[in-house]
Formats: sequence, C-alpha cells, structure tokens
Amino acid sequence: MPSLINELMLAEVTQVAKGAQAIILIDASKLNAEDAITFRTKLRVSGAKLKVAKAAVIYRVLPAELAKVAPPSGSVGMVCTGEDIAAAAKVINELAKEEKIKLKGGVMEGKALDAKAAKSLADLPTREQANVMLVRVLTSPLVQLVRIANVKPTELVRVLKVKSEEAK
Repeated sequence: MPSLINELMLAEVTQVAKGAQAIILIDASKLNAEDAITFRTKLRVSGAKLKVAKAAVIYRVLPAELAKVAPPSGSVGMVCTGEDIAAAAKVINELAKEEKIKLKGGVMEGKALDAKAAKSLADLPTREQANVMLVRVLTSPLVQLVRIANVKPTELVRVLKVKSEEAK
C-alpha cells in the first residue's frame, strides 16, 4: 500500500501538471539553495512552476513513452510551463549552460521529448518576440506604401511606371 506522503505528492504533481502547456524534466541535484531560489523566481516570472519529487511519482503522471526517452532515476525536477513555453525553456537553458542542472526530457502536447528536443524549445521566440515579428510582417507593405506616397509627385509617377512594367 502506498504511503500517505506518496499519495499526497502524487495528487500535488498531478494538479501542477494538469494545467501545463509543456513539461520539462531536469536533474537539479547540483543546484544549491541560493541558485534554486533564483531559478524558481525566474520561472515564476516566465509563468512556469518547478516541482521536485521522486521520479516514480512524476513518471506516473506523465505519458509512459517518456520513460523510454528519459529513464527515471532519483529525484526529478518537473518544470511546468505556462502560456510562454520558450521563456521558461530559456531560463532552464541558462542554468544548463552553467552545468547546474541537466535536461532529461519533457512532454509537449502529450508527446515525449528527449533532452535534445527539450533544449531546442529555448531556441523558439518568446510570445512577445513572436508578436513583434508578426506585426513587422503585417505592417511592412503599409510602411513601403507610405514611403512611396511621401516622395515627390514626379518620382511617384516614375515608381508607378516601373512597377506597372514589372507586373506585365
């Protein structure tokens, strides 16, 4: 019979994982207390949460195929991301570069990711960066039109003539 502590831990891990857009598993055994506090604070700012528990408890919540990609062992940190997956992945990648944590794998949209795929999430643009890129793409033709409209009328006629010849 499972202990009460394990049952409570399983309930808590299940609750945290339920609302996550993506889950990234880490080995945080080399993380000291000061770095752990800083890490949790940065994750909170990016909309993510860190939950550390026994691997057996965490792997009961996650898809079974994850155990094949990232075998369970010891204590595992589970970073549950919010809306902005890339922001949380960037925070994790910072510490991974300093070799304070090690990426094990993850889950995104119900599919298991190996450590390499989980690391590539950090290369994605954040939600804000993606929005800026989209606005630039959408406004680019309008900006060009305004530039053309602001030139002298004779130059405008020349530009329109060239554009009409290109269209033919």
